Amino acid sequence: MHPGSLRCAVAAVVLVGVSVPATTATRPARDAFLSTFARSFYPGRSGQIMIVPREGHFITRDDPVNAFMHGSPWGYDTRVPLILYGPRHIRRGGFTVPARHQDIAPTIAAMLGLPAPATMTGRALSLALRPAAAPPRVVLLVVLDAFRADYIERHASALPTLTRLKREGASFPRAQVDYLPSATGVAHSTISTGTDPSIHGIPVNTVFDAATGKVSDPFADRSPRSLMAPALADLWSEATDGRAIIATQGGLFYAAGALAGHGACQIDGRAVFAASYERTSGQWATNPECYRLHPSLAERTPRSIWETAQGVWRGHDIMGPDQVRRSALFAAYEVDSLLGIIDAEPVGADEVTDLLLMNLKTADFVGHQYGPDSPEIAETVAAIDTALGRLVDAVEKKAGPGRSVVVVTADHGMPGIAGDPSRRHLASEIMSGLNARLDPEGKRVIRHYEASNAQMFVDRGRLRELGLTLADVSRHLESLPFVFAAYTEDEVRRAARR
Repeated sequence: MHPGSLRCAVAAVVLVGVSVPATTATRPARDAFLSTFARSFYPGRSGQIMIVPREGHFITRDDPVNAFMHGSPWGYDTRVPLILYGPRHIRRGGFTVPARHQDIAPTIAAMLGLPAPATMTGRALSLALRPAAAPPRVVLLVVLDAFRADYIERHASALPTLTRLKREGASFPRAQVDYLPSATGVAHSTISTGTDPSIHGIPVNTVFDAATGKVSDPFADRSPRSLMAPALADLWSEATDGRAIIATQGGLFYAAGALAGHGACQIDGRAVFAASYERTSGQWATNPECYRLHPSLAERTPRSIWETAQGVWRGHDIMGPDQVRRSALFAAYEVDSLLGIIDAEPVGADEVTDLLLMNLKTADFVGHQYGPDSPEIAETVAAIDTALGRLVDAVEKKAGPGRSVVVVTADHGMPGIAGDPSRRHLASEIMSGLNARLDPEGKRVIRHYEASNAQMFVDRGRLRELGLTLADVSRHLESLPFVFAAYTEDEVRRAARR
């Protein structure tokens, strides 16, 4: 069931600021959202309590660059654009069948004539594919980070590239994220492997190690060792005996690494190009054991962007490699970096299809700080469209007329607050409040809560000492007026078995 279709049932029982217990009217929504957590559940990596805020509310971090936070099952976080374009290979039209991230890798595999492995839970969107005499010479996959599906209509006059690709290609208006959390690392792993997080093993944006009490990136040290399923890049590199050019790029490594797959860090694997932006240095980086950093990226930084702008964008400080990411100006830099690889390599020069897999991060950085309804995001999506147009033109020029396919989607959306800051809630305050209420002496029953993960990591041993259960934690959370549902690990396990 699509979260948007639940709006009427939920609205009938949800009163802003009032705690409303689960009723028969909310049960369809609760069951649907439980199934999305079950699709992501990975023992030992998932948390013990999964949280859904009420529609229109969101939980975030206590820092200004993350004033807005995605991760929920509501439509503003889970509805994503999905567009396929390529006149020789893609049928034209709007296809109303349901579509999801898991379908993207099988669809590209079908175009390549590559058998989908048993790990893929998605299916090829065959109704959008034309029978072609030969596979495309280049497939360009662009994941527009935090690019809400409704941006394309809301900002249509400023998005000629996306509007054209949608009009002349295949679009899927019912495309949505069907797992939780709706977050970058989880999404890119799902897109690249064509399978559920419960299989590929990346169920959260940050992994909490209960044994050490430490938090880490799921691609810690830029390593793919936690990715438990083969990515499309892995499969195609093996199928072509390493002859295909495969290049991936992302604003964070858990986007770039997920798209790149395992590279040389697997048996009989080969190092593909993979790079992620480093916010402290402003340089592109990789893990040389698994991947290659393209020479064109070695010395590339965005310094000239903030220097040309004299360190200011729309009145905001962008003086530095971290700050400049949260400006519309960063989109051109991201695309220019990939264009450097395309220019330097014989992309599209032979009949072996080359893969260009990109996470375009700018809308996420800007959206987190200023929100989806801001003038900042309006300028940013226009800049993204302009940069995307140059990228598509470059790919078509290298591959030749009609010899390329472009796939555009987003990993997730972004919530707004419609001018009501009372709908923003801090994970740190929720965690400290729960610890004070359930464990007033030790204050350690909740060990870790990162808002983008939509789940808490709980000390089960401490719970037993206190004579409490996970159900007690869940009930306390659901007594909060802005929490729609809180599921225990046990509930999610049972749902996953079903």
